[in-house]
Amino acid sequence: MVELERALVVGRATYERWLGTEPHEIAAAAAALRELEPQHALLSELESRARRARQLKRFLETAVAAVSRSAAWSGERP
Repeated sequence: MVELERALVVGRATYERWLGTEPHEIAAAAAALRELEPQHALLSELESRARRARQLKRFLETAVAAVSRSAAWSGERP
């Protein structure tokens, strides 16, 4: 069972490293991996991926807010 658990944790970490887009999911995978193997090579890559995902999420939130403000402003014009 220990090998299966390890394989699942490493598998999820690998998935999040390549395809993860949600910062909290990437962080959860990193936390599980860190608990199992504190020096695992994927940890630094997961941290980088999480940082980029947070930056992208902030960028998208800013862009959506700007579009919403623009649409509201356009709707108020005579």
